[in-house]
This record gives sequence, structure tokens and C-alpha cells, in this order.
Amino acid sequence: MSAAKTLQNERGIYVHIPFCKSKCGYCAFISVTDFSLQKPYVAALVDEIYNSAERGASADSVYIGGGTPSCLYGGALKEIFTALRDCFDINGNAEITVECNPESATEAFAQECRECGVNRISMGLQSSCDDVLRAVGRIHSFDEYVFAVKLLKRYFDNVSSDIILGLPRQTSDDVSRSVDVISEYCDHISVYALSVEQGTPLCNSGYLPDDDRVADLYDYACARLRVNGFERYEVSNFARNGKQSRHNNKYWNCQPYIGFGVAAHGYDGEYLRYKHSDDVRRYIASPHAEYYELTDKDRFNEYVMLRLRTENGLSLDEFAARFGYSFKDMRGEDLSKLIADGYVLDENGRVRIAPRYMFVMNGIIEKLMLD
Repeated sequence: MSAAKTLQNERGIYVHIPFCKSKCGYCAFISVTDFSLQKPYVAALVDEIYNSAERGASADSVYIGGGTPSCLYGGALKEIFTALRDCFDINGNAEITVECNPESATEAFAQECRECGVNRISMGLQSSCDDVLRAVGRIHSFDEYVFAVKLLKRYFDNVSSDIILGLPRQTSDDVSRSVDVISEYCDHISVYALSVEQGTPLCNSGYLPDDDRVADLYDYACARLRVNGFERYEVSNFARNGKQSRHNNKYWNCQPYIGFGVAAHGYDGEYLRYKHSDDVRRYIASPHAEYYELTDKDRFNEYVMLRLRTENGLSLDEFAARFGYSFKDMRGEDLSKLIADGYVLDENGRVRIAPRYMFVMNGIIEKLMLD
């Protein structure tokens, strides 16, 4: 078997933990604050893992996300990782990530993660300004973040953090301070533009970020990150020292991954996807997923959208090998126009968004998708 085929067969595993101490004002993810559901939820999760149709598959990445996995009861992560290792062939060099928030990134959490074989932590900062944090319902301070990241660095070499651009009261000084403090302790940072989703407290308050202002903050953050030695590898993700997120790269490269838990999705790397219920109690009662098949058009559009989010873009040879036809045969006229207008580059058989247009890529990518 070729090395490329072996790599394709290595799954990523995602596990969703839907518990938070409180709900942030911008959050549209599936999360709950009722901690009485934690033990029955973990029991259902473990049951789903042991009954997985993909049991026995090889995996080279595990990502425990949320929600806030660090607010689980002590021992819960051990239960989850025991089930994962009983049921899957997890590569000895696998990237194993757990998300956390500063207020629950305790010594006990760090110790349990290390005992479980975790080698990467992702922690949300969002802003270095306490007024901004309070305005969006974050329950930690900037000082608590600094304390937590110092603690985590005693246990883990690979720590990532994220910030959000466009929050109420946010300034360029806040963004600069956030980037600089993360750069001091971390080799990976995610920089997300605020999306105000229906039903969130921020949306109900009537707040909307100024798109031009957010674009300016993004350009400012990118410049600051370059000074600090980071390279962008996806529109919202930056790394140095080879610390790209291997797990998230699976999503952007349309590689297979397995999902467990409420609202989690999975993908076989070809036509088959599945998704879980968005309701925590319904998941506890029946921890099963619903399967659906992608159409040829779905596969084309997903691949184009995800690959063009990355700095490397879309390889024309890889596209042809995956789909059996040429990308230019399908979208050559639109591609040529975008190249002529300077929005897209075609360099050595690799199509990518011109760097200056990365933040406004959505409209460009839509022109290369199938109607």
C-alpha cells in the first residue's frame, strides 16, 4: 500500500463536549450549563464509541472540543480516552488536542490531560481587555488567561490560543496585546472574525460589527503575527515551528474523520457524511448519528471551498486525481477572469486566493463553485 493511501486511511477523531460554566454572548455552538447532565452524557458518549461502526480504524489525530472540555468532572477525560484507545488504533505520534478556557484550566485538568496522552491544548482568550471580555459574557480576566497559559506550558509544549475580531469595544491596541501575549507562550493562534448568529445574546442586543473595521483589524493582526514569526496556513490560522493543527488540516483537505457526541459530524473522505442530534438530552437517550450521501456537486463545492481557505490553495493535479476530471474544464472561464483581475493566483499548478484578498475570499470562492 502506498504512503499516500495509508495517510488517507488515517482518521481524525472529534469528540464534542457540550458543557460550559456560562454561555458567551456570541456563542452559537451546541453547549449547555446544566452540569447534572455530565455523567449521563459521558456514559452515552462512551457507549457510542464502543458501538462505533468504524471501530478498529487507525487514527492520527484526536480532538476533544466544545463547549468547554476543561469543565468536565475529574476522571471524565480518562473514561473517554480509555474508550477511544480500546476501540481505535491511535498512532503513537498522533496529535491529541483538548480545548479549555482559562477559568477551568486547573492543575488537576492539566495533570489528567497529560495522563491521558494529550500533547496539545487549545485555549480561548478572545480579547486581552477585561471590559471587552465582560461585554460578551466571558467569565475570565486577561490575568487569569496569563496564569492559565503559564500553568499549561509547564505540562505541554504545544499550546494554541484564539482571539475574536470585531467584539464590542475592541481596539487595535487590544488586538496587538492579545497577539503579543499569545506569541510569548504559544506557537499556534486562531484569529476569528466575529459572526453574530441568530438567537445569541449579542444578536438580540442589536450589535453588529463593522465589516471594514474587522477587515482592518484582521490585516493588523496578520502583520503583527508576521513580525512575531507566524505564518498563515489557513485564513484564520497561523503557526510557527511546524505547529500547524494536523487535525484541522484534515477538514480543510477533505480527509476522513470520525465524530462522537452531540452535534458532531463525521465524513468518510468520499461521499458519506453523518451528523448527530443537536439536542443534548436526545443524544443521551439515543447516541446515534444520521447518515447522508453527498452529491457530485456537493463534493465539488466542498472541496473547492475548503481547499481555497488555505494558503496552499487547490492543487490541480490533486483535484484531477480525486475527481477524475480537470478543474479548468469545469470552471476555466471564471478562473481565468479571477486570475486576470488579480483575485486568484495560479502558480505551478496550484490555484490559491491572492494574499491581499484572503479576508474577503467568500465572494471569490463562490464564483468557482457549481450553481
